[in-house]
Amino acid sequence: GFPSCLIDRAMGALYFLGVLFCASHASALEFPPRFTLDLRKPPLQRWNGALDLILSKHRYEESFLPVFQEHNKTLFNHLEPSHFESLGRAVREHFPETALELQGIANDFEGHGYPVTFQYLSAWLYFHELAHTDVVGAGFDSRECTGIVAETTRGNLVQLANMDQSPLAARNLTLRIRVIDNTSAVLFEGVDWYTLLSTGVSRAVKQGVASVQENWRSGSRKLEDVMTDIQSGVISQMLVFRRAFESAAIRSFDDFLHNVSTTRLAAPFYIVAAGPKAPQGVAVARNLLASDGTDWLPKDDFYLCQCNTDRWLPDDVEDPRRTAAETLLRRLGKEEPPTMTGLFAVVSAYPVHNPHTAYTAVMSAATGEFHAYVREASCPVDPYASVVLDRRYCLKNPQNAVSSV
Repeated sequence: GFPSCLIDRAMGALYFLGVLFCASHASALEFPPRFTLDLRKPPLQRWNGALDLILSKHRYEESFLPVFQEHNKTLFNHLEPSHFESLGRAVREHFPETALELQGIANDFEGHGYPVTFQYLSAWLYFHELAHTDVVGAGFDSRECTGIVAETTRGNLVQLANMDQSPLAARNLTLRIRVIDNTSAVLFEGVDWYTLLSTGVSRAVKQGVASVQENWRSGSRKLEDVMTDIQSGVISQMLVFRRAFESAAIRSFDDFLHNVSTTRLAAPFYIVAAGPKAPQGVAVARNLLASDGTDWLPKDDFYLCQCNTDRWLPDDVEDPRRTAAETLLRRLGKEEPPTMTGLFAVVSAYPVHNPHTAYTAVMSAATGEFHAYVREASCPVDPYASVVLDRRYCLKNPQNAVSSV
């Protein structure tokens, strides 16, 4: 017969394969569908097939429909028909290529029997800006994001970006894209949960230039002021990074940072970005015209963290994600050299990762690496054991919660 040691090894291998099989089927970690955006194609056809990719993973009733219902209730239903008409006209006038891409996506929805129009997608293109206006209804849950830039032992910078969003079904829209130019060269890679509703990305990387993400920054404007900006040609937040990475004139991190820091906006946001090498790590608190504050990667530390509070202010006691992330990063630095694996563990720890975390992007401008993972909407078994107690989620009796900081 066979030697017992070979039998033991074979059984061990089978057991390991069984564990992998069970883990892959039980785990809620999911890879978003990948789509190649080929700029050689006519704009009207560039996104053909992207909707099918998303629907092959999650039915319309489990993806787009609940997202539309949620944001119609809290935002889009508060607009008048004239607003949608004006948004459509503005996109066609100032961004004709984007308008054709959106029309092609609307055609795909129509082909599947779903009433998603070009004007509705034009409103989604400016979702971020409209969500900063005084028409937002009760129950709107603004986005919460975590961005970390860190220097590895090789001196390269890596960036990890959590996107937090509601409703839970938003994660099912997540689409990863690779953009190629007319020579088939890769311009950049990116990801977002409403990429197909906007043609843009909020997390992206271009090798040798930058990795970047957008984080929500609070602020409210009158709807008519935002509409005036849009009608005059102010770009959507979702197109800022795409336009910069597609531009032949932007060849360095400095070029990129200047562009995205000075592009006129219709609503504020934070920019977290990294170049290929230290100290090219930065967090920018954008206003409509420039920066209210720019923080660079410290010379005496290996990380920079930005969530949804101005970094010169204390962390919000009701939202301690930056405190949690920085505490975990300090612990990491004491125990081992910073690596992508260790940093991914940080952004996966509660409450940095929380029930609203839709996906995580891991990026490096030095190597061009780009990874994207759809995340589980879960709570820890014991939230009181977390590095920082988050009162918003997962507590059975939040009114009795006591901070563990």
